[in-house]
Amino acid sequence: MTPIERLVIAGRAKDAGMRISEWFRQAAKAAVVRPRLSKEEAAYLRTLSGMANNLNQLTKLAHTSGLVSLMADLRSVLITVEELMERIGRDDR
Repeated sequence: MTPIERLVIAGRAKDAGMRISEWFRQAAKAAVVRPRLSKEEAAYLRTLSGMANNLNQLTKLAHTSGLVSLMADLRSVLITVEELMERIGRDDR
């Protein structure tokens, strides 16, 4: 813990009328700890991110090349990939 963090916590404990140790116990009871992504999940997220970037580039290319029918399909896939990435990002594990 840095000195600044200690001062902040000491101030919060004082404002709550508690000792620092009691403040930590209360904070720990109320805390919601979200686990980090596993290596496998992080790899999936990197893959999805790369796919989204590639699809976005292809969509732009299709648009500038006049491939409107392809652009609609690519946009649909891009939206699906982005939705999956958002779900992974806000997963409440």
